[in-house]
Amino acid sequence: MADFLQSLEDLWTRGKLQDLERDLDRFIRENLPEIRRAVQEGQAGGQDVARRRYSKGEINDSQLVDFCVRATLRKRGSCNPRRDIEEQRGEIEKEVWYEGERQRGPVPPELREEIARRWASKYASQWREWRLYQLLYIWEKKADHYLRLISEK
Repeated sequence: MADFLQSLEDLWTRGKLQDLERDLDRFIRENLPEIRRAVQEGQAGGQDVARRRYSKGEINDSQLVDFCVRATLRKRGSCNPRRDIEEQRGEIEKEVWYEGERQRGPVPPELREEIARRWASKYASQWREWRLYQLLYIWEKKADHYLRLISEK
């Protein structure tokens, strides 16, 4: 787990998460009504449990908002689907390039398709999970800023 967090910290420190940071910022601003509604009503994604805990005084306002934003991110799975698709396409293109290097020549179209299918079945879910971890990490780093924004009326 330490290596996992260290990888995220390294990406953050080197500025490699800036595009995702902007995506998350835009996502939160564009989805403020939904996030605020989730905080108020909390009917899905375990938010009802968080609301009960909140009403019992087991968690505070910030923890409730934090839980609801995390649940919304998990439910959506992405802040910028277009960027995610483009970056996954880039990963597939890397695999095609590696195959071209192994073959010492151009990769035929039918093999490109096979490489794309293979990458999708082998890595796509892990890639999306890693992306979600990156977004949650950014949320954690900037939570105080976003909590103020969400709590404003």
